[in-house]
Amino acid sequence: MSGGPAGGRQAGGTGAVLGFRLISYSGVQGVALIAGNLLQLGTIAAVAAYLGAADLGQYSLLLFGGALITMIFSLAVKPGTIRRTFGGGDDEDDDDEDEDEIVSASPKRSLGAGLVWAAVLGLAITAIVVAFREPLAELLLGDTKHSDLILWSGILGGAGILFRVGSISLWFERRPGAFLIAEIGRPLITLALMVPLLAAGGRLEVAIAAAAVGSLLGAVAAFVLLRGSFEPNFELAEVKQITAAGKRRVPIVTSLWVVQNADVFILSRFVDNTDLGLYALAAKIGLVVTFFPQGFRVAMRPLRKAPVLKAVRSQYGRSVADGQILGYFVLVCITSILAMVLLGQLIIDLAPPEFADAAPLIPLTAAGLTMPSLWRTMNGQTAWPKKSRKTFVLATVFAALAFVGLCLLLAPEIGIYAAPAAMLVGFSIPITYFFLRSQLGESPVAFPYAEIIKALVVAALIAGLFYLLPDLPAIVEALAVVALMALYGALLFVLRVIPENHWPALSTMATSIIAGRPDQVNPRRGLRALTPEDREGLRVAVQDKLPPAAFGEPSPVPMRTLREGKPMGVEIDGTRGGRLVWALRGAGRMGGAPVRRRAEWDGERLAEFLFADEPPAVRGATMRALLAEGADPKDLRALEDLVQHLSRVPEDAWEGAAAAESPVARRRRAAGRRGRSAFERATRAISKRL
Repeated sequence: MSGGPAGGRQAGGTGAVLGFRLISYSGVQGVALIAGNLLQLGTIAAVAAYLGAADLGQYSLLLFGGALITMIFSLAVKPGTIRRTFGGGDDEDDDDEDEDEIVSASPKRSLGAGLVWAAVLGLAITAIVVAFREPLAELLLGDTKHSDLILWSGILGGAGILFRVGSISLWFERRPGAFLIAEIGRPLITLALMVPLLAAGGRLEVAIAAAAVGSLLGAVAAFVLLRGSFEPNFELAEVKQITAAGKRRVPIVTSLWVVQNADVFILSRFVDNTDLGLYALAAKIGLVVTFFPQGFRVAMRPLRKAPVLKAVRSQYGRSVADGQILGYFVLVCITSILAMVLLGQLIIDLAPPEFADAAPLIPLTAAGLTMPSLWRTMNGQTAWPKKSRKTFVLATVFAALAFVGLCLLLAPEIGIYAAPAAMLVGFSIPITYFFLRSQLGESPVAFPYAEIIKALVVAALIAGLFYLLPDLPAIVEALAVVALMALYGALLFVLRVIPENHWPALSTMATSIIAGRPDQVNPRRGLRALTPEDREGLRVAVQDKLPPAAFGEPSPVPMRTLREGKPMGVEIDGTRGGRLVWALRGAGRMGGAPVRRRAEWDGERLAEFLFADEPPAVRGATMRALLAEGADPKDLRALEDLVQHLSRVPEDAWEGAAAAESPVARRRRAAGRRGRSAFERATRAISKRL
């Protein structure tokens, strides 16, 4: 897209590294969202197949009740815990970048207090719901005889509080495997419990009970996966600070939650349970479109606090960097909506016949459900001199009020189509205002207008071509969808929607994804340049990590930069941390990593950031302190990448062995010799025969 970095080596630098990180994190988020929501869609499909549209409508209302409980009471714990522990907002809080003053001095204790507070809140709220289940059943379902269903909805909501704190903490610790286990495990358990019970004749109570048990077990799993990252405690002073830190999030989180979740409840006041079931299915299918935009947005959360984004903004300028991020996000939204337009009818064809009327609703719900992510990304990537958090809060509240008002106004007239139409209109107004206010002000972003317009035209033509196709068998229709999406992707390059000057960086990103790293470092060459003592010290720091106190131990530090074939030179008094940083820089430069020879921030604090045996939250606090003291974000990013790279090198590399001397290379040579010998024997045998 226009305005981006030029091609060549520079294009594959910090921009490609940011792209690699964004794709990696988006990939994890995408897998979590796709797998989790497909499993949840499976539970919706199971309820629809075994119980019908009317019970599906009631099931959706029970899920709404549980989600409402989780949202309201997690505000007292989740935002504050993440801010106190990690120095940044949670997945619902990517709107403020200057909140580091509320970071705890002991992140492990803050996380422990937050988790215990979440568990206490969950138990207390569940008990309250159980006590008042009859009036709540009248309010939610319109009948007190369903009070037992409300009991399970309360358990679902109470367990959700602990689950949300645990899951997002795993994400901020940058532990993708554990995060995926938590995110996918909860709906997987629910589906595994629900299907056989419904198949055996279970009714609606069985379905909501399975969802509650799945949420409870998922919360326990997230808690267990975080062991070692927190110190369990219930310090009232810390709980008070956690609760206070979440107050500022109430208007934003509540407004966005209402738009994304209250649609079912509002529509239930105007339509019967059967129509509500149709809408619930269409909305769940339309939610598929949000997988990649939401994954893209949430992937930016840890990156906003990481050195890599600061490095990109430093290299290309904030206007260019933010414009490109916004442009690619809009392109992801266009692509996702097009995919849902093509897939919607195919999915409905596989559903029970009574849900056929949901087909025309799917594209509209898909477009509406992308709006919250687009709105929040627009806010994050635009700026003007007098822009403030208050502006964003007021605009978000306006969008929520407009959504509710339009739903109430339109539902009596157009029924279940009111909710997605209200989403589109409610968010279009603040999105348009923020974009125009930014672009007409003093700090416009370099937004790729022409490229986005071309992408919209191509998507519209592809969608029109699809609707011109005659009725086809499901398999043929699926192949047609794949072919049309491939055509769309090819046209993005042919028409230069993705311009040529981005291709080198995209190529670097693609090869980085395949290789599993965003650099071309030769670690063996770098490690061979170190003395055996420095190699061993660096290996222990990289692989085993060290307690923070170890970095202050006395150790001589060479005055000269490490150079291959040159003597180490004069050594001066220093610390173990300084020596480790010196060795890391030397190995990096000898191996081709883009690290500095030496920097004024080298020393114990930098060593703590790179090598400390502490949770990511503690190392993140150290990184923020380094940046506040003037450390170069590009250098921190390069050193962090180098440590991650060295953590994966084979053991013989730490012994100074070259690649040609590695066990893998020896096995390859032995296999080659055996292959040549076999070929020679076969050749001689054939010659004798002839």
